[in-house]
Amino acid sequence: MEGWLALVRTHTRLWDEIETQMRRDHGLSMARYDVLAHLNMAGGRLGLSELAAAIALSPSGLSKLLDRMDESGLIRREPDPSDARAAFAAITPKGRALVRKARLGHHTLLRKTFGRALDDRDVADLRRIMHRIAESID
Repeated sequence: MEGWLALVRTHTRLWDEIETQMRRDHGLSMARYDVLAHLNMAGGRLGLSELAAAIALSPSGLSKLLDRMDESGLIRREPDPSDARAAFAAITPKGRALVRKARLGHHTLLRKTFGRALDDRDVADLRRIMHRIAESID
């Protein structure tokens, strides 16, 4: 129970700090940043089912978010020519520029936060532990 509570409290505090920084510095929620980052890392385009599996939103939550991001010019939806029921999300030049700029500040905050508390071995242990927990959930 103590490990669980420490994880929840730390996650909440860290997430709040990251979300505040992202909104203040770049006008992005972490959900928007997550979508843009995944699209950018994937070369600019992902199927909606792939994107939904990669981020922490429900399919309906993702759909609503993509609607708003499309309206603001950060992404566009493209039909899948091989499957009329499927679609892709594609990052726009505006979205790509924003995520590249936001990534710098985001990574700086993470390096500062983790670097103050953890050495390379600790980070490797954390990654290993989180991977094991994730595997036990799936």
